[in-house]
Amino acid sequence: MILAGLFAGALFLGLLIGDRLYFRTLSLEASRYGCRVGRGEHRLDSLTPAQIYARFDALGILALHNGVARLFADAQRILLRPRYPTLWAFLWIWPMKVTIDLRTEGGAVVLSSTKRMPWCSAILTGAWFAIVGLGTVATLISYGIEGGLSSSGDVLMGAGIFTLGAFFFFSGLVTVVMAYRMENSRLARVSQELYEALTGAAPAPATTR
Repeated sequence: MILAGLFAGALFLGLLIGDRLYFRTLSLEASRYGCRVGRGEHRLDSLTPAQIYARFDALGILALHNGVARLFADAQRILLRPRYPTLWAFLWIWPMKVTIDLRTEGGAVVLSSTKRMPWCSAILTGAWFAIVGLGTVATLISYGIEGGLSSSGDVLMGAGIFTLGAFFFFSGLVTVVMAYRMENSRLARVSQELYEALTGAAPAPATTR
């Protein structure tokens, strides 16, 4: 039993590390890997795809102050990723990157961006809320069935169980929202650096959906 538990733990850790490493890979295959968490569009009227491609080096790399962009010209795609210190990249629970697909429309270049996070981060976050939320409800139901609401003291105990579960649920929700906003601001800063490198000026506000 202990050996099976150790094997399951090692397998889970390997999947977590593998998911994070593949998510960070600057390759065409990994560019669309990850859970989608947001979308947006920018329209560049003064540039052509050839002018955009010319900003990247022979390997398709464009180094930015706070990140790096990788061009895949054949797929008309740019992968944009913030730069983290090596250890911090593994400790950060909700890292994000942006996949930017290019298309021409009415003589302009439209950049459709998709924000992504690792699948393990999304799954673990969903599992946390499911365990806390469903666990609290199941505990309250079981407590009531066993006669836990028969007296005022028991009702008070049930209210305490509900309050504790709600505290953990909403504290997790606040943590996720704050982490998302921090990472979103990081991506916005790197995206602005990219558009300034492509156009020489800050872009117009993005249209999100």
